[in-house]
Amino acid sequence: MNNRIKWITILLIISLLSVSAVNAHGVDVTADKMIIASDSDGQAVKDLADKNNINISVYKFTSNDEVKHQLEHMLNNSNKYIIVVDYQDVAHEFLNNHPEVKDRLIILDDVNDQSLLNEMNKVQGQTSENTGSNFILPLIIGIVIGLIIGVGCGILIMKKKT
Repeated sequence: MNNRIKWITILLIISLLSVSAVNAHGVDVTADKMIIASDSDGQAVKDLADKNNINISVYKFTSNDEVKHQLEHMLNNSNKYIIVVDYQDVAHEFLNNHPEVKDRLIILDDVNDQSLLNEMNKVQGQTSENTGSNFILPLIIGIVIGLIIGVGCGILIMKKKT
C-alpha cells in the first residue's frame, strides 16, 4: 500500500510540473493599440494624441526589461499594434529576433510630432480581428489540474478508509 502512495504522488507531481509551464508568461492587460514611451516623453505623446482625438494608449516604461516583456505579448496577440518612441534599441533587437511582427511594431528612430501623428493615425485605422476569447485554454487547464488533484486525493482518502 505504501508503494502505491509513492507512485501516485510521483505521477501527480510529474503531471503538475508538465502542466504548469503552459501559461507561464502571464496575461496581457494592456490595450491592443499602444505607444511605448519613457517617463520623460509619455505626457507629451499623450497630449499630442488627445489634441488630435486619437484613441491610443500611452504607456510609460522605466526599464528595458519592462519594454521587452510588453513586446513579447505581441507574439500571442495578433491584434496588438505598438509604436515605440523610446527604448528603440530594445525594439530593434526584438524585431530582429521576431520578424513576424514587423507589420505591427512601428519603431520611430527620429521622433517628431508629425511622424508620430502619422503613425498614430495608421495604427488607429487598423481594425482588430476578433480571434475569440483566450479564456477557454486556462479553463481547460484548470479542469485538468483539478481532476488530477481530485483523483489523487480521492484515492488517498479511499485507501485510508480501508
